[in-house]
Amino acid sequence: MNHKKILIIAALSIASVFTDPVYSAPDLIVINADVRTSDPNQNRAQAFAVKDSKFTAIGSSQMINQMAGENTVVIDADGKTIVPGFVDSHTHLSSGSKIVTGINLTGIREKSAWLEMINERVKTMKTGEWLLGGRWDYTFENKGYPNRWDLDSVTPNNPVALSDIDGHSMWLNSKALELTGIKADSKVPMGGQIMLDEEGVPNGILLEGAMDLVWRDESYVRDSNAARDEIQQVIDYATSLGITSVHDMSSRIELNKYKELAADKKLHLRIFWGEHSKFSKEEDSTNQDNLIYELIDQYKINDDELGPMIEYGFIKYVIDGVLSTHTAALVDPYSDKPETIGEPFYIQNEISRLVKRANALGMPVAIHAIGDRGVEMALNAFEYSNHPHLANRVEHIELVQPGTVERFKKLNVTASMQPNHGTGVIGKYITPRIGTEREPFAYVWNDFLKGGVRLALSSDFATSPFSPLIQLYDAVFRESPSGLYDGPWYPEQRINFDQALYAYTQTGADLSGWGDQIGSITEAKWADFVILDQRLNEPVGKELKETLVSNTFFAGKEVYSKN
Repeated sequence: MNHKKILIIAALSIASVFTDPVYSAPDLIVINADVRTSDPNQNRAQAFAVKDSKFTAIGSSQMINQMAGENTVVIDADGKTIVPGFVDSHTHLSSGSKIVTGINLTGIREKSAWLEMINERVKTMKTGEWLLGGRWDYTFENKGYPNRWDLDSVTPNNPVALSDIDGHSMWLNSKALELTGIKADSKVPMGGQIMLDEEGVPNGILLEGAMDLVWRDESYVRDSNAARDEIQQVIDYATSLGITSVHDMSSRIELNKYKELAADKKLHLRIFWGEHSKFSKEEDSTNQDNLIYELIDQYKINDDELGPMIEYGFIKYVIDGVLSTHTAALVDPYSDKPETIGEPFYIQNEISRLVKRANALGMPVAIHAIGDRGVEMALNAFEYSNHPHLANRVEHIELVQPGTVERFKKLNVTASMQPNHGTGVIGKYITPRIGTEREPFAYVWNDFLKGGVRLALSSDFATSPFSPLIQLYDAVFRESPSGLYDGPWYPEQRINFDQALYAYTQTGADLSGWGDQIGSITEAKWADFVILDQRLNEPVGKELKETLVSNTFFAGKEVYSKN
């Protein structure tokens, strides 16, 4: 059949629909747009129709406009770019809420400026109220960690607990140490450390698992209403950035708040939740078969009018730390600290056992692994488990060995990565940490795609910007967001916009098992979509850096408008 005949048949089909007595016009149509669908079968379009919260037709403006009925809402996009609702496949919304409602030190270079901002923020708070948030970054100045006495100088009466930019260190003042009872000899989970001064006194910095001493303390836990309000604020923030679905790695406290919001019809964000597993066997849910099944059943919510809303879907383990603090597990020593390779938090047999047990219960596993040794340990665990049909994944993957990409492909493991993590280290500490010889094996986004490995992109909020547009820009251009490097860093690892968009939409949807319902602008999928405030060029250029979200739609309903 030739193209002319196809067009004739298509036109007749549309006409027959309009004359069908049971035909029901769309609730909403969007025309005159640059629609980037993330659907390989129909990657571009001009318009689409929505009926009963789902996409019902995608095509030309002329075709879609003809479908409008008397009560159809018509949106003329005026040529602007439209993309599917973003699926952020690695977030920590609860800690993110503390950034939104507490203090945000992102990008502030000097400790003196941190302290000034903290002082001003405390002036607005009640005496004794916790100040939370953070995202301080000591690598800007490379003058070492701050300490408790720095904080005491500006806030002696309010407890302060501020996570660093990586989320692997916490900065406390003396009041916080006092309330939580943290002392030099306090017992900490494996891999954790209470840093001490020269006299053996806690200096206010906690590393890795030692942060649990704060999180679990009764004085730190916020009341239920406050926690719900914070989560509502961070969800609204996500919506303003075009995010309609997240994979959240947090506690069950937050998960219960999501359920409450869903019950009240106030949840406009799809939550695919992963339990952040504990180092203690007794506290690991996978050690109790019945508990896992109860949790899966308890936290699965599907709304007939909105689609999948909440699901308890995976287990997360953390194998190592981060490059900035020399705690990521490397095969060879750090270039700037040759006596150190970074010790993993598990021995191989233990992490392999845990992964196999979780997989055997039907639970996919996400493993935080940043150093090349950590990544190989994660792959060893998945190989031992031997469940290639599950959506197992490695998170971050900031350094790999030759041959690692091939192992990902062979084991059917997803590479889950965050573009701003890569661009954020350019010109700061990456070269001193691993040396120029290993740099070509760092943040190899394109190598994974070329190797046929499923690549998921995300933010790891609150450790990097929550905005998908910023993350997409970093994936496409691979430049330092702080201007600390001249031009693209290892430009062969850049990916194009369509590749990055797919990794930030459809891939995340596939990982959650919702890929047939969300992730692309495709007929019969829930109508989650985002209107940008301008039309992107072809190919997409640096205008992306200045592009913002104009409107966000969730299941066909507008949930955010910039105007």
